[in-house]
Amino acid sequence: MNTAIEQRGPFIESDHIGTRQPTRNYVMQGSVRDKALDTYHLILAPTHACNLRCKHCYLPDHAAHLLPEEVALRLVEEWSEISSQERGPFGGIFHVKGGEPFVVPYLGKIMARLVELQSLRLMLTTNGTYTSVKVLESLRACNEGLHGHVTVVVSLDGSSPATHEALRGAGQFDITVGFLRALQKLNVQSHLNCVLHTGNVHEIPAYIKLAKDLGADQINFLPLVPKGFGAELRSLQAPHVLLHSALQDEYDSGDQGTKRLLAGSLSHIRDRERSEDIPAAHECVAAYRGLFYITPDGSVFTCPNLLGTDHSLGNVHTTSLRGLCDRLPVLYRRLRSPEGVDDRFICTGERVLYEINGQMVSLRSLQALQQKFAHESTSLNRESDAMAYCVSRNY
Repeated sequence: MNTAIEQRGPFIESDHIGTRQPTRNYVMQGSVRDKALDTYHLILAPTHACNLRCKHCYLPDHAAHLLPEEVALRLVEEWSEISSQERGPFGGIFHVKGGEPFVVPYLGKIMARLVELQSLRLMLTTNGTYTSVKVLESLRACNEGLHGHVTVVVSLDGSSPATHEALRGAGQFDITVGFLRALQKLNVQSHLNCVLHTGNVHEIPAYIKLAKDLGADQINFLPLVPKGFGAELRSLQAPHVLLHSALQDEYDSGDQGTKRLLAGSLSHIRDRERSEDIPAAHECVAAYRGLFYITPDGSVFTCPNLLGTDHSLGNVHTTSLRGLCDRLPVLYRRLRSPEGVDDRFICTGERVLYEINGQMVSLRSLQALQQKFAHESTSLNRESDAMAYCVSRNY
């Protein structure tokens, strides 16, 4: 396995083992040759409990069940060892989401241990409604202790109260925007997650403008995937081609600040192909080494879109993370069958989900996006040096 990893692209700082520095952007990527992420990424959802009841939530429940504290802290130790050995200091991310991470009673202990280890980056995905002095001070202290290796991903689903609150509830927009302004003052890196659908796609230009005002470092525009609580919103799912076209218009006409915000998007990935000769792979990073998604009961997947399917790698209660790493090649082959499936520019987990559930309209929409770009790609005969990505960006 290649250990001299370089994050390639116009907005990603060079990232070599032993010299990793905090970066404002993050692109989940890995080489096809190695079948491994450049930066290892463990996503832990220790609970599905949340203070909000968002209409589009992809989770199956909001149960208060909590992964035991001792298991979560053991995962920190195991991930630190694996990431340090295979990717070097700060070559791995320990990512806590939920549910809502700030309802997890031992989150502070995870943060404190990460500061002690000085080996992993911290990422949190939050709805941005926990705004107490205690919460903000914990983020400031952790960011200082990890020398800037903290990224807070905040869910903001529109540039106006009307669009955001249509999904997340009355009064939530101003609270979340206030949280983002607090992060800006603390100089804590912030990324935005925005789920796009037919009701907010028209706000993309205004959203980018707001992101700049809030000092956000990156926007992850995510397609609505109708599952979990969000299954009832299937009628709001916009065609994948329409979403990309809207984002492509902003990327093409935008300044460097806009392009930086859209790092990791399909527009950025295709730009790298054209301008930097970095070919995009025929597959996403699902089942690549260094990528885990762990649920409250300890089940381990390689993509949140695969939750509720039979594509689990196992359970952390019975198998170590290193043991689970060894199972990834088998899952990789399962996800890529039948022979000939080309997942260039699309999420394998999303495709498999639609196939399992018989959601043919959604599947055809996803396939239309793949077909639109496949014939334009420069990488059809260059798999040996191609780069695979997480194109759903649902992290």
